[in-house]
Amino acid sequence: MKKDLIFFIGHIDDFEISCLGYLFKNYHKYDKVNIFIATSWTLKRDIWKENLKIIETYLKIAINYKNFGYKQRRLNDCFDDLKDDFYKSVDFNQRVDIVTHDNDDCHTDHIACHNIAMGLFKYTNNFTTIYSPSSRSFKANYWTGLTKDEFAIKKMCIDKYNIKNEQSYTKLGYYMQSESHYNIGKAYYLENFVHQDFDFYETYRVLKHLE
Repeated sequence: MKKDLIFFIGHIDDFEISCLGYLFKNYHKYDKVNIFIATSWTLKRDIWKENLKIIETYLKIAINYKNFGYKQRRLNDCFDDLKDDFYKSVDFNQRVDIVTHDNDDCHTDHIACHNIAMGLFKYTNNFTTIYSPSSRSFKANYWTGLTKDEFAIKKMCIDKYNIKNEQSYTKLGYYMQSESHYNIGKAYYLENFVHQDFDFYETYRVLKHLE
């Protein structure tokens, strides 16, 4: 069966924090991997390009990447334009699986991406949402473990971002460059399972699963 994987993500660095484990474990199932990021920011753009090359080299695949170039924290203002750009980037001749943000999220950009992606829900075989540092009341039901090598790549990619350059109103509540960001699914896993096969985890919410 021909099938594409689509990550539809709000910001540069969201992918490394929340999605790398999903890509590591599932990329081999797909004809094409697409990463669509809604917003751009100059201070992160080159770092992401370097990280993307590292990921492609490690997996020995080519990833179709597109940044729609909208301003951070403004996606509700350009919701219809972003939806149009995103839908036009999807190959509807292929079966598609989508990974995007969860609706229980405190970041308005994340919610905008979720709502846009949900418009394609009926076209997907699998629809999965990610846990991010902005999530609240996240209903996790899927965990993926990372090997030490995979975790090392994730940590290296995240560490390239400079928290002092982060765009924020308050500059409070950050824990990037910490175990909470690197090993983002570990706490959820510990609460739900006795036996552990990995030291590092990411966690997700599967809304639709069709093999």
